[in-house]
Amino acid sequence: MNALERQEDALIDCGVDPAHVIRAALRRAVKNWQLGPDFVPPAEEQRTRITEWRARTSLAVDAAAVTTLLRAYDPLDVLSKWTLIRGQLEPPVWAEIDAILAEIAAHAAVPHEGDAS
Repeated sequence: MNALERQEDALIDCGVDPAHVIRAALRRAVKNWQLGPDFVPPAEEQRTRITEWRARTSLAVDAAAVTTLLRAYDPLDVLSKWTLIRGQLEPPVWAEIDAILAEIAAHAAVPHEGDAS
C-alpha cells in the first residue's frame, strides 16, 4: 500500500514521517472496512514511486467474500488475492491519508500554549 503521487508534496511537507502517516491511514481505513462481493479494478491514479513509504500488512478478510470474488472474477485462481481486493481497499486508505494531512495542517495552524508569539 502506498500513497498517491498527488499526495507526495503534502506528505513531505507535513512534518511527520510519511511512512507513519500511511500506516496510520491504513489502520484507520481497515477499522470498519469490509470486502464487498464485486470486483473493483484498481484505480488508474498514479501512486508515488517513493518505496520507503510503502506500508505492508496482513489483513483479515472474510473468507466467504474472497470465495465469492474468486468464483466470479478469478475461477482459475491465477490472480493474487491482493489483486482482487486492492480496488476496494486503496481508495479508503488514500482518503484517510488526505484526512490525516488535513488534521496535521489544522493542528499546525492553531496556536498552542507555550508557542512563541
